[in-house]
Amino acid sequence: MLPFKYSGSNADLTALAEGLTEDIITGLSRFSYLRVIARSSTSRVANQAIDIRSAGKELGARYVMEGSLRQAGAKLRLAVQLVDAVSGTHLWAENYERTFSPDAVFELQDDLVPRIVSTVADMHGVLPRSMSEVVRSKASDQLSPYEAFLRSNDFLYRVTPEEHAAARTCMERAVQQAPGYADGWAMLSGLYAEEYGMEYNVQPDSVGRAPQAAQRAVDAAPLNALGHQALARALFFRKEFQAFRTAAELAIELNPMSATTLCAMGTLIAYVGGWEHGCALVERAMQLNPRHPGWYLFPLFHKAYRKGDYHGAVSVGLKFNIPGFFATHLFMAAAYAQLGERDAAGKELRDLLRVRPGIAVWAREGLRRYHDPELVEHYIDGLRKAGLGITSEQSSAPTKPAAQTEW
Repeated sequence: MLPFKYSGSNADLTALAEGLTEDIITGLSRFSYLRVIARSSTSRVANQAIDIRSAGKELGARYVMEGSLRQAGAKLRLAVQLVDAVSGTHLWAENYERTFSPDAVFELQDDLVPRIVSTVADMHGVLPRSMSEVVRSKASDQLSPYEAFLRSNDFLYRVTPEEHAAARTCMERAVQQAPGYADGWAMLSGLYAEEYGMEYNVQPDSVGRAPQAAQRAVDAAPLNALGHQALARALFFRKEFQAFRTAAELAIELNPMSATTLCAMGTLIAYVGGWEHGCALVERAMQLNPRHPGWYLFPLFHKAYRKGDYHGAVSVGLKFNIPGFFATHLFMAAAYAQLGERDAAGKELRDLLRVRPGIAVWAREGLRRYHDPELVEHYIDGLRKAGLGITSEQSSAPTKPAAQTEW
């Protein structure tokens, strides 16, 4: 990252440019899968009249972020861009306009820095998405462990059994090649958890393999947020809610600028009864990274549905945009049916049966892996109204309600 530029004579804005640069570098460094060049190295090219490609080559950086500050009265405009230093392509650019007050410099930095860092560096940010697309065309057996991690990150945009199988194969090979690779174990744990949660490509004891892989990640890098995030998810599925709470809080503490961590932990916090706190974390995550995937919206949908606000739920659900993922059709079919919109519910149900033909058998048991029995039966009621034949004989053994935890 190149130091942010300010060419005026206002010493407060000069200090702000320096502060933003330092805080953004620190924020980017929290993401274990990125290698960030120190400011002491970038300073030597800051004042040279060279282009981004040359700067990237001199620094040994594939991607370069730069920015500039301009002032007009009390108004401040920060222009930031991320460039591929090899091709010269602009991957992302944004202007942030704020009111500037010398007495509120720290507040301004606290507002801008997390948004910039998360939008760029989060697992679903501009940079990892671009990096994963670069390696996607490579054969899976030709990927390095790091490339396999980037490739597997695509699963949460393409939530299908086929994508899950490809990602799991990549990551199992990756940790064999690099047994101490913390990010790799964290990613693999998440894939094992989804194997259980969504019944994708099921193998024996997925609910046991997930925490084992997560613990390998934590042991390899105790201060890595991804490891604790994976451990929290695995503990959630094992119904070990107190241990889940501890892992979730630590994951957030280790990287509060990770929108993925905030959303993933906020979602599960909501599901164990902390709806207000959990959804507040999710909404914060969406503010940090506006380019988030559609699954960020799930807890907001469930919060509305459980309260009987079916119009609100549908309004949220229309923004899901996760092609091929059965759960989006399931939730929307139930909500439309509760509204009495039979045609819309029927279309969602047909789409659901196309991608998940056995959903009538799976629905109650599968939903109970995430939700308390009361909400599950609320969804079952909606699915029945939509026309899905779910009988009482297809219910699984009772599952104890999620603990109502104070957050």
